Amino acid sequence: MAADVLICFAFPTLIPQQLLDLFPRGGLNFHPALLPNYRGPHPLHRLVADGQHAVHGGVTLHKMSANFDDGDILGQVPFTEADWASRRDLEDSVASAMRRLVCEVAPAYCKNSVSGMRQPAGDFVWARLGRAHMAISSDMSIGHVARMWQVLGAKPGIYLDVADRQIRLAFQVRRLGPPTGKGPVRRWGTVEFDLANGRVRHLTYGRLLKRLMKIYASFARPRAGKPYAELRVFGGVGSEAAPEPAAGSRGH
Repeated sequence: MAADVLICFAFPTLIPQQLLDLFPRGGLNFHPALLPNYRGPHPLHRLVADGQHAVHGGVTLHKMSANFDDGDILGQVPFTEADWASRRDLEDSVASAMRRLVCEVAPAYCKNSVSGMRQPAGDFVWARLGRAHMAISSDMSIGHVARMWQVLGAKPGIYLDVADRQIRLAFQVRRLGPPTGKGPVRRWGTVEFDLANGRVRHLTYGRLLKRLMKIYASFARPRAGKPYAELRVFGGVGSEAAPEPAAGSRGH
């Protein structure tokens, strides 16, 4: 193919070394978190579920290696709180960050002007989503649950225990006031329940809502890419490289 490097994103298996050896500069991968934190298959979901989106949210371009997501880091674009406002904002932010990294950092790597930085060793969060991460509890804030709906709500879903049953939640329709100390109440396609800073009413997720969301998505206009103020480049030759991430900077 006469290509210098193989670049991939969201590929579910390790690419064998014999394939990477066909490319003079090997392979690069996009990972939607600030490595070394939140390696693994579900970083965006786990960042939101763990409340770590503002700390470790972003996109990393790194070299492929024999293990998942642990190759040398070439560049990163961190996210701001605004990038997590909705699922569409998040998708646009990921695409914009990837575009900037592939246009600015990947060519520099191919020209040997960016060498990368080895990831520090440590016990970092492995970002695999489990059922427990999709469960809503009363100690969460209203904002946290709203963000979980934006990122996890349509797929794979968020759930609340009501009378020993798991009810799938849709978006919030009303904030009812301060917490009451009462249990969840389900009625007419909605459920109201206490959170740490208020009592809220959410729609429950069902076939009708799913159809309405598909109709809305079909009419939604694509959003233009937005610039980012910060681009971190690691191991730059002849320029000031970004500082190495602290080994103790870990998720919870």
